[in-house]
Formats: sequence, C-alpha cells, structure tokens
Amino acid sequence: MDWKKLLRVVLPFVLLMFMQFATYWGNQWYAETFGNPGKDLSVIFLEFNQAVPFLPWTIWPYVIAYPFWILGFIYIGYRDKTNMYRILLLVLVTFTICGFWYLFFQTDVQAWRETSGLFARDPSTFNLSESLTFWIYAAAGPRNANPSMHCLMSWLCVIGVRLDKKMPKGIKIMTWVLAIAICISTQTLKQHYIIDMITGIALPEAAYWLLKDSKAVGWLEARFTKLNQRLRLEPSSLATE
Repeated sequence: MDWKKLLRVVLPFVLLMFMQFATYWGNQWYAETFGNPGKDLSVIFLEFNQAVPFLPWTIWPYVIAYPFWILGFIYIGYRDKTNMYRILLLVLVTFTICGFWYLFFQTDVQAWRETSGLFARDPSTFNLSESLTFWIYAAAGPRNANPSMHCLMSWLCVIGVRLDKKMPKGIKIMTWVLAIAICISTQTLKQHYIIDMITGIALPEAAYWLLKDSKAVGWLEARFTKLNQRLRLEPSSLATE
C-alpha cells in the first residue's frame, strides 16, 4: 500500500463527511426541532408503492451501505487522484441541491414505514433483521426522503468505478451489485417511495453528464493539492495522475 496516495484522500473525505452531516443530519435536526412538516409522496406511482413487499432481511445491504460508501471513496481516491475530485465535485453539487430541497420541500415516509407492521407489534417479538430495521427507523427519522441519499451516494460509487477504466473487473461488479442491492433495499424496507429512488439515481447521473468536462475539477484538485502539501499529506514531488 502506498501511504502517500492514501493520505491525500483525508481532506477531501473530511469535506465529504461535513457535507453529509450538514445536508442530511442538519435537516433532520431542523425538521424535528422546528416541526418542519414533510409531504407524503406515496401518490406518485402509487400502485407500484403498494405492490412493494416488506422484506426485513434487506436491512443488511442497507446498513452495509455506510462502510461501502467510505471504502468506495477512499479506493477511488487511492487509485486515481483526478477521479477523486470528479466525485468530490459531484458530492458538493448534489449534496447542496439535496440540502436545500430537504429544507424547502421536506418529505415524510412515516405512513409508508407503518405499513411494515412493525409499529403494531411488540418489539420483543422481533428477529434480528426486524430489530435492526426498527432501530434504523428511530435513528434516521422519516424525513429527508426525496431524493434518497442512500441511492444517491451508492450511485456516486457506481460513477466512480465507471470513471476508472483500469479498475479490476471484480471490484466493478461488486460495486454495481452492492449499489443496486442498496437501492432496492430502500424500497423493501419501506424507507423510501419509488420516486425517491428515481431522483436519488437521476440527480448524480445528471450532474455527472453536466459537469464531466467542468474546469471546477481541476480547480478543486489544485486547491486541495496545495493544502495537502502544506500539511505534508501529499509530497510536492508526487506526480498528478
């Protein structure tokens, strides 16, 4: 392992985490503290929503998403410096859009969650998957549903592996499989309506095509490279990939 390549990921990753906390958890806090009501979007593709079964065992790809995103970003940045900043630019743009969307057009899926039947049961009767699902319900809250951040962040990982033409095929396949499984789990856990999944995938994909030739990538890379060098996270002699 080349620690020089790994260290250069630290500051971009810190910015990514800040954006995540501000966008998602900041809006969750605001919604709960100030009673920001959320709109139920179940009427969009209602028949599809009603046909989706509740499958508590799909909580596992849902929670695996968290280390998947972290390791995905680190791996992309480790392999290719410029690709890391392409993904970081997409993070900045899509997370900002989501943050303002959650703030001004908040959504709520509590009624959808209740169709799981868990709220009508004694928690002592839950199996492990059901217990974990119920914990996620409590921890994440029913707001910030549209677009789905689970789908958005998973699709950013897909875009990242698409950018790297030399990435091992096995890693690419695993990334695609995990990303699709995570997106499906948002439906089968009653965490999101289908419109949330659609927008969660469409937003980063649209941003990618609009920004793939943007000079902002080079600007981000240059600024972070200078900062990394000042903090000795990246030697000045390291060639840009």
